[in-house]
Amino acid sequence: MKIGATEFSWGKRTYVMGVVNVTPDSFSGDGTLRDAGSSDRWVQAAVEQALRMEDDGADVIDVGGESTRPPSMYTGAVPVNADEECGRVLPVIEALRNRLGAPISIDTRKAEVARAAVNAGAAMINDVSMLGDPEMAATAASAGVPVVISHIRPKAIYSNPVLDVATDLEDAIKRAAAAGVSRELIIADPGIGFGKTALHSLAVLRGLSDIKQRLHCPLLVGTSRKSFIGAVLGLPARERLEGTAATMALAVAAGADMVRVHDVKEMARVVRMADAVVRGWEPGPDS
Repeated sequence: MKIGATEFSWGKRTYVMGVVNVTPDSFSGDGTLRDAGSSDRWVQAAVEQALRMEDDGADVIDVGGESTRPPSMYTGAVPVNADEECGRVLPVIEALRNRLGAPISIDTRKAEVARAAVNAGAAMINDVSMLGDPEMAATAASAGVPVVISHIRPKAIYSNPVLDVATDLEDAIKRAAAAGVSRELIIADPGIGFGKTALHSLAVLRGLSDIKQRLHCPLLVGTSRKSFIGAVLGLPARERLEGTAATMALAVAAGADMVRVHDVKEMARVVRMADAVVRGWEPGPDS
C-alpha cells in the first residue's frame, strides 16, 4: 500500500504512527493548544513535535484537531465544529507537507475536515468514528487515499468483544467498499479504548490475532496511554509508558501492522525489538 509517496509493505515489519494533537484537551496531556498563545506559537509547537517524532522513528504523523476523550461531567472533551477543527489542523499540515519525509494522516470524524486536510497535503484519513459521518466513505473514495476505519460502540454493550468488534468492522469495511473505497486502501483499527470498558479493551487486545484473521486487511492498534492501562496500573496518562510498552509488544506479537503512539522514541524501540522476535532479525555487519 502506498501512503503518499511511501510504500508500506505489510507483514515485513510493524510501522509506527506518531500522534500530534492540535488540541487544548487531549486526554494524554500533550495537546499543542493547551497553552494557547498566538497561532504561530502552537503551529510551530506542532511542527516541531512532528519533526522530532519523525527523527525518533515515526513512519506516519497523525494530526488531529478534536479530542476524542470520552464525555463525562468533569473530564469530557469539548466538541468542535468543522471550521474550528480545520483552523487547527490545516496550518499544521500545510507547514509540514514539504518538511516531513513521513506521510501525514488526518485524524478526524468529519468528512468536511478530511477533504480539506487531503487537499492541504494529508495522505491518509484516520476515522475514529467507524464512518459515522455518512459522507466519509465517499470522501475517502473520491480522495483515493488510504483510510483507517476504527471501531467504536458508544454504549459499550458487547456479548463477545472480539467477535462483536470483528463483525462491526466487517460491516463498516463493506460500506466503505460499496462507496467506492478500494479494499487495498482500507486499514482496520479495533478501537481499543473507544466505547469499551477496561475489560473490553483487554479482551480485544487479547483477541487481536483473531480479529486480523477475520478481516483480511492491515491492522492498526492504538493503546498508547489509554485509560484501560490506567485502570490496571492505577496511574495517570503521563505515567503509562511501561504499560503502553507491554501492550505494544503484545500487539506486535499478535500481528499488528502499525501502532499509534505518543512516545515515539521509546515505542519505536519496543516495536523494533518485538519485531526482531516475532518476524525475525538478521544481524548487520556491526552487530
